[in-house]
Amino acid sequence: MTAHTSSIYESEQLRAVTGPAIRPGGLTLTGRAMDYCQFPPEARLLDVGCGSGATVQYLRNHYELDASGVDVSTRLLEEGKACDETLPLAHAGAENLPCGNATLDGILCECVLSLLNYPGRALLEFHRVLRPDGKLILSDIYLRGQRTGDREQLEENHLRQETVDGCLKGAMSARFTEMILSEAGFEVLLWEDHTPLLKELAARLVLANCSMDALCESIKEKNVAASRPGYYLLVARKK
Repeated sequence: MTAHTSSIYESEQLRAVTGPAIRPGGLTLTGRAMDYCQFPPEARLLDVGCGSGATVQYLRNHYELDASGVDVSTRLLEEGKACDETLPLAHAGAENLPCGNATLDGILCECVLSLLNYPGRALLEFHRVLRPDGKLILSDIYLRGQRTGDREQLEENHLRQETVDGCLKGAMSARFTEMILSEAGFEVLLWEDHTPLLKELAARLVLANCSMDALCESIKEKNVAASRPGYYLLVARKK
């Protein structure tokens, strides 16, 4: 995640609309993922890209989980600690987690993977720190309309996407996401489309007179193979 991206999520204007969980649907999909995964009390979870710790607090209070978080934004981490100094939040990036091998039962990476410069490296790091059969929970923007295709075509389409600005820069098709997850050692258990939550957030931003540029800049149609943005929830298992 770049410094520019971090500054977007530090925006007071944006957070006034989204709340402390800075993503479409807020904690809605987090709760859906917890209901699906059924982690036992005290299971160890890590929220990668935790911001000010809203999800960490939610997991600890509502599900009695041993949840902690990491983020690259010092400002958001300080805000979280100021609100609750007991929250276990640390400064770290997705590709270098402060965890031992096979020590976590679950990882959440919500609205973060598409922001990373090297998502494949992050997935390998998630695989390293998860226990066997550990769960990876992703929610993020994706490119709708392409679920099939051979590897060369998928990679070409993803490289074209790098010419797009804003948070859509790292958006992937469902098929490409599944491919890099498999290569990192994960098996997809659940894939759900939740695009209405993305549309709802867009409408709320408009009503609040907050420009969508805070989240996504214009899409250059000529360089994008599948340009319709959607939003998904995914649960994968470490093989």
